[in-house]
Amino acid sequence: MSSISATAGPLDVQSIVSQLIQADSQPLTQSQQRVSNYQSELSTLGQVSSALSSLQSAATTLASGTFLQQFTASSSDGTVASVSATSGGTAGTYALNVTQMAQSRQLVFDRTSGGTSITDQNATLSGAPSSLTFNVGGTSSTVQLGSNVSLSSIASSINSAGIGVNASIVQYNNNYSLVLNSSQSGSTNTFSITAGGTDSNGTSGNTLAGLQQSSTAASESANAQNALMTVNGVSVSSSSNTVTNVVNGASITLEKLGQTTINMSQNTSGIASTLQTFISAYNQVVSTTNSATTSTTTVGSTPTNTDISSDLTGLHDQLAGLLGTPVSGVDPVNSYAYLAQVGITQNADGTLSLNSTTFNAALAANPSAVSNLFGNPQNTGIGNVFNTTINSLLGPGGMITSDQTNINSQVTTEQQLQQQLQSQLSTEQTNLLTEYSNLNSELAQMEQASTSMANLIA
Repeated sequence: MSSISATAGPLDVQSIVSQLIQADSQPLTQSQQRVSNYQSELSTLGQVSSALSSLQSAATTLASGTFLQQFTASSSDGTVASVSATSGGTAGTYALNVTQMAQSRQLVFDRTSGGTSITDQNATLSGAPSSLTFNVGGTSSTVQLGSNVSLSSIASSINSAGIGVNASIVQYNNNYSLVLNSSQSGSTNTFSITAGGTDSNGTSGNTLAGLQQSSTAASESANAQNALMTVNGVSVSSSSNTVTNVVNGASITLEKLGQTTINMSQNTSGIASTLQTFISAYNQVVSTTNSATTSTTTVGSTPTNTDISSDLTGLHDQLAGLLGTPVSGVDPVNSYAYLAQVGITQNADGTLSLNSTTFNAALAANPSAVSNLFGNPQNTGIGNVFNTTINSLLGPGGMITSDQTNINSQVTTEQQLQQQLQSQLSTEQTNLLTEYSNLNSELAQMEQASTSMANLIA
């Protein structure tokens, strides 16, 4: 609105016009309050939508059934083999006997071509070729060495080539050695020198780029080999000391030769945690809808044209009804058709709670029936129907989306109304200001005339 000013006179034009405009502003104030109420409803719907999305995610996890395939793995002797659970698995006990560790091929060179020790890793080597050729796992690769070949330049060139051979320099008693290792262990990942040196594939007789082996270096060299073991009497060979395909659902790391027992048991605490995620998500939906339906959607005498409380009450009842509906085609007497049969029960306030003891007993007694309760190919499990129902609620034609669209439309209508009312009030203020200013001027003139006449009579 424009600012109010007044011609000096007996009337307080500013106060009079302000009071009149304030009285006529009630429709605008009521519209603004309705918009505030609509925004509050939209916020509530947003919270409900978020809670439903979390519940749907948790229900999808239950429907997949994979959450029941959580296992813990342990080793009776961690110095022989350590173990960790991966995914899937089967409960059981596995006797592991490690008879050979996997190792990569290693070659050590500690002498120049003249047979002397190497005291400077950067010194140029005499008799060194300009390139080396390796065969790594059946693939031939050439490494260019260039000129002024030294121990450090050989290591750098091999590592930069990325051919599956790692090179390192070791210093001991002021002497340097070049150590070559296969990047991966096992006989299928071994390497050999095919040009730029001689390779006996044994423990001696090897040369490389102007380098030789002492007897010590020859003894430090080793051929590649696979890990050998038996699992419950079955012979197993592995190119790596980390074995992932022997015990389903477990990754075993071999530490040394010896015997140990691998135990796979169902991870009941992990399964309970997944169930609790679903329960907490459901309880959050209950809490959010209860808060919305118990609070008023009006302030004073300014009602809105929408009422989401009835819709949210219906949503709450719809989800609660799913809990009381048995899984289709399941005999509740001989199997599990209700969540309550596996320890998930509904409290008086509508929330859910889990009895882990009851659930674990049901899982141990009939794991396939428990899995079918939460999800199955017919999409009739609890997780399946929750997923489908929430999909419908949050979809383009669902209740949540429809209510949000309706409320946003009401907000737009109110905002347009406010613009009209604001324009009317501005015009009214301008007119009133003019009228009362003119009246004030006339009264001032009359007052002045009256004063003059009184003075003349006196």
